Amino acid sequence: MSQEDVKNILKELKGEATTKEISDYARKKYPDRTLYLYVLNRLRKLERNKEVKFEGAKWKIQKKKLKSY
Repeated sequence: MSQEDVKNILKELKGEATTKEISDYARKKYPDRTLYLYVLNRLRKLERNKEVKFEGAKWKIQKKKLKSY
């Protein structure tokens, strides 16, 4: 039940999906785990860490900004 699992699922869904789509995919991918119950919680933590963002009705992976020196 990690944030990384949810982020990887979002990547597998082409970087953009609704909470329900992510949850349904998690349930199929990990049938022996309860990750699908905690998807929204993990997405919100990822959002706080600026790794994903919620736009409209979909979650999207944030593009990393490169540091300039």
